[in-house]
Amino acid sequence: MILAMSRKPDLHAGSPPLPAGHIEQAQAAMEKVLGSHLFRGSRRCQILLRYIVGQTLTGDAGSLKERTLGVEVFGRNPDYDTSQDPIVRASAAEIRKKLAQYYQEPGHQDDVRIGLIPGSYVAEFHFDQTNGNGHPLPPAAPVISEPLRHPARKRFLVIAACALSLGVLAAVVLLALPPAGHTALDQLWAPVLKAPGAVLISVGQPVAYNLKSAELQDAVQGFGPAQPPLGHPAHRPILEDDLVILWDRYVALGDAVCLVHLTSLLEHYGKPYHVRGERSTSFADLRDTPSVLIAAFDNPWTLRTAGQLRFTFGKDSASETDLVVDSEHPENREWKLTGAWPNWDIPVDYAIVSRILDTTSDRPVIIAAGITQYGTLAAGEFLSNAAYFAEAARQLPPHWQKKNLQIVLRVPVVNHIPGRPRILATHVW
Repeated sequence: MILAMSRKPDLHAGSPPLPAGHIEQAQAAMEKVLGSHLFRGSRRCQILLRYIVGQTLTGDAGSLKERTLGVEVFGRNPDYDTSQDPIVRASAAEIRKKLAQYYQEPGHQDDVRIGLIPGSYVAEFHFDQTNGNGHPLPPAAPVISEPLRHPARKRFLVIAACALSLGVLAAVVLLALPPAGHTALDQLWAPVLKAPGAVLISVGQPVAYNLKSAELQDAVQGFGPAQPPLGHPAHRPILEDDLVILWDRYVALGDAVCLVHLTSLLEHYGKPYHVRGERSTSFADLRDTPSVLIAAFDNPWTLRTAGQLRFTFGKDSASETDLVVDSEHPENREWKLTGAWPNWDIPVDYAIVSRILDTTSDRPVIIAAGITQYGTLAAGEFLSNAAYFAEAARQLPPHWQKKNLQIVLRVPVVNHIPGRPRILATHVW
């Protein structure tokens, strides 16, 4: 059985409400889905799905429209441009994909299924997935207010089918339009999307250390007795001989979140990709495919690729200073961090986003990099948020779409959380 509420007001008239037991099952199913590995890493999908399910279950599905969701869920202004900021559409598409993946995994065959009604932002719930013998039932039509044999219902189904066909046709036409009909973010990514082959994403890998002693590692991390006895290794300083260096095991949290933003965007565009750590990335890899480079000082490929560009990263370890360098104005040393190492307890970070046709590899490259992980995280948001990039596009010269570009960002950091990036400088050539 499928119980659904439609965004169309006519379908609400006389529709039987969900039984209390079904409401509880649907809520429990939602929490199970949101707790899965597919949704834990996407706060955007979590909050949107939770809101949609809640509004559907309370009978307020009529309010589930793109602009309303943008305002209520994502804090957009009431008059925001949905064509320039498709956050609701992109998030809903991602939710649909994650739900499909979730129910294909073993162990979920008999779960109450949650979906989004095609062409809407309304939830539907599939109950009684088996016939009692472990065999799946064929899909059933949504429970609606009138029998399917009712003439008005038949007319509605015909109209809906025609509308769906027209919608598909319109989508095909839209896809055939020239780039001028796309958002600025689409135009930014166009060279990468049009290039043949899957996108290679190379992620920076910071050098990390593990304790050789598992017992000592557990003690440092708080496992075992709350207060180890005197003489326990946890009471003495950690020595060099206690450590083992790991070159390719870890990724900074901010870099990982940046990766999530960019892979979600590529999935939205339908562009295949594969991810590698910078230590397992070769020049041959970068030469043969379009690529995305994440992080700066933890990713030598970023420093090598951007080293000859106007904006790049510099380091003065003696004075504990990391900075963004402007080769056209080397006297400008305002975009810097001093004393950030080792705790990164900073009020602001700086980042550079670049899109270039690398002359060495002859493949398009996009770079998302900050001085610290906070800047890299913000760069990932900037490169995947249509509203953020639309602000930058207004500052770019005509015909930037077919040129190389760099944008320097200032990123406020509050309680170790990066805020909205602000544009400091742009360069197009």
